[in-house]
Amino acid sequence: MSEFTRGSEWRQWDLHLHTASSYDSKYKGADSDELLCKSLRENGITAVAITDHFKIDATRINNLKAMATDIVFFPGVELRTDKGAHNGNLHVILIFSNLTNIKMLEDDFNVIMLRQKAKSANSDDTIYWTFEDIMEFAHSHNGLVSIHAGKKPNGIDDVITNALEVSQAIKADIARNIDFFEIGKKSDIEDYYKYVFKEVDEKPLILCSDSHDPRNYVLKEKLWIKADLTFEGLQQAILKPKERVFIGTLLPSLEKVNKNKQNYIKSIKVSRVADPKNPSETWFNFDLPLNIGLTTIIGNRGSGKSALSDILGHFTNCSSMDKASFLNSERFRKPNKSYASDYEGNLTWYDGQADAIINLNTTTRTSISENAQYLPQKYIDDICNDLDDCFRDEINRVIFSYVDVTEKGKARNLQSLIEQRSAAIEAAISNEINVLHEINSEIIKIEEKKTAEYQNEQRDLLKKCEERLARHEKSKPVEVLKPDNNIDPEYEEKISLIDEDIKCLEDKISQERKRLTDINISIDDLSVMSTRISNLQTEVQSLNEDLINLGTKLAIENLHITCDFDTALSQISKNIIVLKDERSNLKIRLDDSENADATKSLYKKLNIKQNKKITIVSTSDAKEKAYQKYREDLKEWEKQRQQIIGNESTPETLEYIKKEVWYIENKMDLDYDNLKMRRIESTKRIFEYKKQISQIYSSIYTPIQDKLEKLIGDMEDKVEFASELCLDNQDIGMELLSLVNKSYSGVFNGAAESFAKMSSFIKQTDFNEWDSVSCFIMNIMQVITEDIGVSSKKVRNKEDFYAKVWELKYVNAQYNLKMGGRTLEELSPGEKGIVLLIFYLALSKDEIPLIVDQPEDNLDNQSVFNKLVKCIVEAKKKRQVIIVTHNPNIAVACDSEEIVYCSINKAINSIKYESGSIENPKMRQHVIDVLEGTMPAFDLRRREYSIVN
Repeated sequence: MSEFTRGSEWRQWDLHLHTASSYDSKYKGADSDELLCKSLRENGITAVAITDHFKIDATRINNLKAMATDIVFFPGVELRTDKGAHNGNLHVILIFSNLTNIKMLEDDFNVIMLRQKAKSANSDDTIYWTFEDIMEFAHSHNGLVSIHAGKKPNGIDDVITNALEVSQAIKADIARNIDFFEIGKKSDIEDYYKYVFKEVDEKPLILCSDSHDPRNYVLKEKLWIKADLTFEGLQQAILKPKERVFIGTLLPSLEKVNKNKQNYIKSIKVSRVADPKNPSETWFNFDLPLNIGLTTIIGNRGSGKSALSDILGHFTNCSSMDKASFLNSERFRKPNKSYASDYEGNLTWYDGQADAIINLNTTTRTSISENAQYLPQKYIDDICNDLDDCFRDEINRVIFSYVDVTEKGKARNLQSLIEQRSAAIEAAISNEINVLHEINSEIIKIEEKKTAEYQNEQRDLLKKCEERLARHEKSKPVEVLKPDNNIDPEYEEKISLIDEDIKCLEDKISQERKRLTDINISIDDLSVMSTRISNLQTEVQSLNEDLINLGTKLAIENLHITCDFDTALSQISKNIIVLKDERSNLKIRLDDSENADATKSLYKKLNIKQNKKITIVSTSDAKEKAYQKYREDLKEWEKQRQQIIGNESTPETLEYIKKEVWYIENKMDLDYDNLKMRRIESTKRIFEYKKQISQIYSSIYTPIQDKLEKLIGDMEDKVEFASELCLDNQDIGMELLSLVNKSYSGVFNGAAESFAKMSSFIKQTDFNEWDSVSCFIMNIMQVITEDIGVSSKKVRNKEDFYAKVWELKYVNAQYNLKMGGRTLEELSPGEKGIVLLIFYLALSKDEIPLIVDQPEDNLDNQSVFNKLVKCIVEAKKKRQVIIVTHNPNIAVACDSEEIVYCSINKAINSIKYESGSIENPKMRQHVIDVLEGTMPAFDLRRREYSIVN
């Protein structure tokens, strides 16, 4: 049998098979061995244990070996024990090494087991042995033991019941001393994992043909074992039953490979070019096969481990080659030596594709797409020491891959999915910010009134207005009585009529001025409403387009919004036209300029009437003239008095100022408190909206979090996602301080002191908790509340300041990948490396090969064992994994399918690569020599080494 240079591979085995040498064989013809070999080949069997009843026939087994050199035959025997009584005696299978001297084994069996130990040996129907004698013979001959189990006749579950506790104890003791459970049906697997393996260590479950007739060789199910076709390979399978033994038509991992052969590297070849620049040296000349599972590259330092991983990364067009430790301008690509240009090679894939030959000195990538993911040691180190966008982008990509396609909608990446799901909430936040802006504007107005300067000014204005009114009262014209003498009736009538006309014109002017004011307000209101309706119409039209498209897609008829915008817009337009016409006429009638049309201007008409009255009065006597002047003076005095008194809506009048002072003294503080409360409530609503977005993050991360929990949930320092609100703007403190005049005493006094204080406020705030955020805001607002009187001087632009503080734009939902409750930024370089590797190894859904150069360099042994082993095992189920390592946990605990041992002959500058499985004695010795060193061995490693030695 050729050497297994590709390492442990899945093959079909049959570990329970009878030949014509068995007393109960169904066919003993001369061609039975030939028929058996033919049946084995037709069924794809590559390894078989010959387990005849009570007999080891060395001649027949050697004959089978000669007939079928492509099949490995293990000598064995099936024996009947003294255990059991319910339905018969328990049957045991012994399997021995294929390299053992079968004749000597047969002789030992005949002497020890048949002549010395057998009970009731006079008949094949009655012969049996004690379980202890069988086990002693097996162990003394380095044999493996299998017992019938499950629903298989003469099995441990068939002949020994669970009725008595002593029976259960006997079964448990037997189970602890055997290597395999040979079950009768595939359905037994579930029962064994559900019940038996809770009480005893997990053992391989096998389902074999138990064939007694080569003419009718039938497999109930295929038995797949991932191992070299050697006895050591079989021993290795015992240590890793779940990973190395499978019962079924085709195991999922092989089926996956068969469907995606283009994603698995079959071999890598490198050789020297025809005309090398350094002909005296042959650094590389190899054609190395690669396993579909985990390949571990080992060797002493400087032996060429990273060289191989770099070459793999180079051949697979990896973008991380700028971090390569071997293929770089400082080492193998050093310009003055040009070592790299002397070598070329390519990859062959499992689908048969052989890549174009590439020179090792080529630095231009063939395309932007990668055929593998390569994590050089420097790439890992750089991320561990400085988290960059590439790692976060990779995390986001992996997270998005775990979202069910039915949940993604139109999103093409994680960010667009978050935006898609949070759009309505973001709109609500925007609306709330508008409300908050109005509240802040009102608060700023009140705070301006709360200053002593403003209040003193208003009280001073009130006092001055009252004094002005008092002085005006004193300037009231001295009353002039209407003359008692007889006045010309015609004059009296003219005066009466002209006064009436003047009053009528003055009233008309007052009314029309008010009307003009109302019209201007109405036109503005209608114009604003028209704009709002037009904007809404545009939105509805856009929405209707989307609704119609959706209706077409979902076959929903009449899916649209019906709104009569045009009628409203038409009515508004007509009214604006009418009002504008009326306004034009009013402006003509209220034109008081010199060029005004005298036939239309009310002011011109009033002026004419006033002049006419002057003319009439000029014809009267002195007393009448004095009386008429008194009337005009009184009228003007009353007008001025009314202007001083004014009303509550006219600024700088007595009533207005009285109202303002009353408001300051009686209602302002209440309004201020109410506005501040409304502001807090508004900001809290914004915070709660952002919390909802955080919950959206959580829902998106749930699938990948479940995967993490299932994979490494028992890890002490759990790796988990935490969606929470965080400080999203690290410069918010400086932005706020830039608006503060730090020369004033108070919370932010002095540049350095203010920065320290702000940093303290930020550091002690949990931005995921409202109470803490509220406390942070109140701390910042001390710059206002500690002395409102000077707050407008301390804060240069209150509107901007309040917007920055209260709108919470510096707080946003973020996911944080944590380990042991600490964020990525808080982890040590080694811990960051663990998180990075967990993502690439266990969580990434990429199917292309993953190549990692010495992932354990920043990790201690316990970290590797507790955290990385499970992830590597998970990764190799989904993709081809190639890891450079000098840590025993990766090669041994991960049960590496292939070991590549690197060695260098520095005398001639030649690197050599040897490959094989971990059960291969030669490779096993390399593992022990290179990886073990002086490091303490874990129990699992010791167990593996001792069993296979």
